[in-house]
Amino acid sequence: MKIKEPKITKCLEYNLLDAVKDNDFNNYIFTSNVDEEIEISDLTIDSCIFKNIDFSNIKINKVELIDVVFENCDLSNKKFDYKLIDRVKFINCKMLGTSFIGSSIKDIKIDNCVCKYINFAEAKMSNVIVNKTDFTQMTFLETKIKNIELNEVDFSNSEISNTSLNNIDFSTCKILGIMIDMFSLQGMIINSFQSADLVGMLGVKFK
Repeated sequence: MKIKEPKITKCLEYNLLDAVKDNDFNNYIFTSNVDEEIEISDLTIDSCIFKNIDFSNIKINKVELIDVVFENCDLSNKKFDYKLIDRVKFINCKMLGTSFIGSSIKDIKIDNCVCKYINFAEAKMSNVIVNKTDFTQMTFLETKIKNIELNEVDFSNSEISNTSLNNIDFSTCKILGIMIDMFSLQGMIINSFQSADLVGMLGVKFK
C-alpha cells in the first residue's frame, strides 16, 4: 500500500528552546535534547524532523502534526488526542502509553517502534502502515479504520471492541491473548495457526 510521504524540504537546524520561545515549529530539524522542562502547546508542528529527541521533559498540549518525521525518539505517555495527525512517520521510536484518542490519523507509517499500551480509541485512521512494531496491550475502541497494512505487529493481550476489522490482514501478526468482540472479529483475515487463539477465546476446544 502506498501512503503520502511527509512534505519536508530544506529544513534548518534549530534549537528546541528557541522554537518554544518563538512559538515556531515550521520547517526545522531538531537533534538536540533539552535539560529543562518545556511545553509545546496550541500549535501545529509542520514540516519538521525530530531525531534522537527524548520528550520526557517536553509537555505536549493540543498539538497537531502535519508532515513530520520522528526518528529514534521517545514519545512515551504523550497525548495527541482529538487532533489531526497527517503524513507523519514514526521510525524506531518508543511510544509507551502514547494516546491518539479521537484523533484523525491519515497517511501514517509506524516502523519498528515500541508502542505498548498505545491508545487509538475513537480515532479515525486511514492509509496507515505498521511494520515490526510492539502493539501489546494496545486499544482499538470504536476506532474507524480504512486502509491499514500490518506487517509482523505484536497485538498480544490487546483490546479491540466495536471496531470493524473486515478485510484487515493480521496473518503475519501475533494475536495471543487478544480481547476482541464478535463485531470486530467479523471479516478479520488470519492464518490457520492464529485461529486456535481466537477459537480458544470463544470457549471452543480442539480435540
